[in-house]
Amino acid sequence: MVAPVARLSTGPAPASSGGPITVIVPSRDRFRDLRRCLHALAECDTRLLHEVVIVDDGSRPRISDAAAVPGLRTRLIRNPRPIGATRSRCRAAELAVSPVLAFLDDDALPRADWLTRISEELTPDRGGITGRVLPFDSGLVSQARQARYQQRYRGLGAGQRVAFFAGGNGAVWRDAFLAAGGMSVTGPGGDNRLVDDLAKLGLDVHFVPSLVIVHRNSKGFGRAVTDAFGAGRHRGESPSVSEIVREVTRPAPGVRPIIRLTNRVLNVVHLTGRCLPAKAR
Repeated sequence: MVAPVARLSTGPAPASSGGPITVIVPSRDRFRDLRRCLHALAECDTRLLHEVVIVDDGSRPRISDAAAVPGLRTRLIRNPRPIGATRSRCRAAELAVSPVLAFLDDDALPRADWLTRISEELTPDRGGITGRVLPFDSGLVSQARQARYQQRYRGLGAGQRVAFFAGGNGAVWRDAFLAAGGMSVTGPGGDNRLVDDLAKLGLDVHFVPSLVIVHRNSKGFGRAVTDAFGAGRHRGESPSVSEIVREVTRPAPGVRPIIRLTNRVLNVVHLTGRCLPAKAR
């Protein structure tokens, strides 16, 4: 049974310039993180905002109090049982009515010009846009993850077509998202698969370096290993022998040796997931 949808608060009317934006934020059991995220979003130009759809992914207790933030038009959807962030985003997208969908993680803080950048940069010739992720935590896993982000961004120019999409910092046209089947892979790496699905429609994802969030990069080393393995399993194709050799021998990102070692371990875990036989995927 689908849980009822509750409208919690009403803020400014949506602006017509660039198309009103629906921001989708899935959340589970992170009351304080969600509250902080929404307050940061309220500091953006909310005239560009149609509504914020918060998906309570089976939180205990419910997160309705966290979702009510003055100045934001918010709508709360509750999953009776946890279904994961990716499926929660897809459910919210189906219920949204505005032409633009934007995605935030509940443990992320958008920069004050975040909605403005989306309104300006998601042009009709682009299927989607994605931006930069910066850390607000400083542990080992966070530093290792940020080193991988920095390696990904190196050499990219503003507006360049890219093969990745940050599910916690990106925006797409709703019609294109639904036509592509949403995020067809529900595990780790599903946001990147969206790029492939949009490409089948002749649409590209473009990099906008000024689209910035800060994010809690680390949920612990165990979670990092699980995510790396899951992303490998969901990659979709097994690597060739030459690709395996290249992946194993190339330098891991990071300045400090301990960061490089952490990323090498995670790279091997990811590669192991990719090497599983098809019937195990």
